[in-house]
Amino acid sequence: MSSGRKKSILTNRKLSVDFTRKLSAISCASDVSCISARLGLEQGHLKNIVQDILEMDNKDEWELGSDDELSEYGDDWDDDDPSIWQELQNETVRLDQRKHSSASEVSTNSLSSADNFPPVEINLGEMKTVLNLYKKHKISVTS
Repeated sequence: MSSGRKKSILTNRKLSVDFTRKLSAISCASDVSCISARLGLEQGHLKNIVQDILEMDNKDEWELGSDDELSEYGDDWDDDDPSIWQELQNETVRLDQRKHSSASEVSTNSLSSADNFPPVEINLGEMKTVLNLYKKHKISVTS
């Protein structure tokens, strides 16, 4: 995991605004199987972790001090197949964030701009990085 990637996601114990928006999209999406399957998680488990990450970030609870502290836990990438990391780095998933309403609930004149969210692009390498940071945070808090 490159330090540049870590810095673009987590700065001064806070997630970047852009990445927080992406995590929020995951927590609200009805189907995140395209992400959870690639990361080896159940959809519900992924959403629970993402919600926990967002809450920790809101409360400034990240307990990671430096890259040196991170390195003591090692990276959890699939060491038996180093190409997995490269694949995830190059793989982006698009979540469509439009609200779904039935035809009976919406008239043609009552569509609001809130119903038209732009799709969110999520890099799976960044997602895996945040999941590892979360896992290392949990280890450091319980140690």
